[in-house]
Amino acid sequence: MEEKEHTIKQIYVDAELKEKVKVKTELQPDDWLCIACNKKITTDKERFEYNNQTEFQFINPGGFYFDLITFESADGCREIGEPTLEFTWFKGHSWSFAVCSRCSNHLGWKYVGKYSFYGLIKSRLIKGAALFN
Repeated sequence: MEEKEHTIKQIYVDAELKEKVKVKTELQPDDWLCIACNKKITTDKERFEYNNQTEFQFINPGGFYFDLITFESADGCREIGEPTLEFTWFKGHSWSFAVCSRCSNHLGWKYVGKYSFYGLIKSRLIKGAALFN
């Protein structure tokens, strides 16, 4: 019985290790990951220029500061909530919340209007390169 239990545990450990190695080898230094769970959210190739820039600083009505990076797509996000124009930071663009599709950490906002893009909170992301050091 003990040997069978040891074998089952070893299979579980091997599978877990294989998944960690797979995830690390699939990531690239220019990937942006959720800081809470390391899910790949997007990549530098997806940066989106709005008025000739990709990084912004805003203050919300509650007085909280946000450093945003804009991306054309963020496959690791899912949108929640009804889009609204209330307090939008990008004129003519409605927003809804963008959360990590794995752990639901609030990562920023999805904007839709003349353009469709994501404004993701820089402090809630980590660069893939950080995992390679």
